Amino acid sequence: MNNIYIKPTQEGWPEFIMRYPVKVKTLKGTNVDSFNQLLENDIRHAGDRLNQSTAAKCLMTRWDMDQQYGSFKKLGELVISLAKTMPLANATNEKGDPRQYDYTMQDSWGLIYTKGQTCKSHQHWPHAWSFTYCIKACEDCAPLVFPDVNTGYSVKPQIGQLILWPAGLYHSVPEQECDHERIMAVGNLIVDWEKSVQSVTEYQLTPAPKGE
Repeated sequence: MNNIYIKPTQEGWPEFIMRYPVKVKTLKGTNVDSFNQLLENDIRHAGDRLNQSTAAKCLMTRWDMDQQYGSFKKLGELVISLAKTMPLANATNEKGDPRQYDYTMQDSWGLIYTKGQTCKSHQHWPHAWSFTYCIKACEDCAPLVFPDVNTGYSVKPQIGQLILWPAGLYHSVPEQECDHERIMAVGNLIVDWEKSVQSVTEYQLTPAPKGE
């Protein structure tokens, strides 16, 4: 059974995560600052909608920012283009032919952390990919932590940094210790099966470890 595509199932997450690790990319260019300012403005305009009722114990906007704001829609396009370069996107079908998968932004939101705020450990199953994009932060701000990757892996924030990972991977943000804000755009991608797949081979793997 070679080069088959593993359709994400709850049982398949351990191997899915092992095959497709965390991807970190930094956006560069003369327009990054203005793009980040647009994202920040839109997050502030949307305001806090969740009142710390989720794992994110900070300001959190509505879930459909890409449907409401052009800046988030553009960010989604950039994330999807990155996702298409990942191994999942370059899997092969039963005939061994390469197949590129299409993705859709399922939801997206903005986060603003202030000193003392945090995000509890959680994951985004059953989406295919999750991402976070750093709009404003410094290297001393709280990192994004993946406790199950290499017995613990953390990524320090950097403006313009885009992090993409398998959505079933647990992650958290420890307490923000800086006096200034840590501003992020976050979201989830799903596979657009109607566009992407005509025939898919599936198989079951060992159950995923239980999280919080």
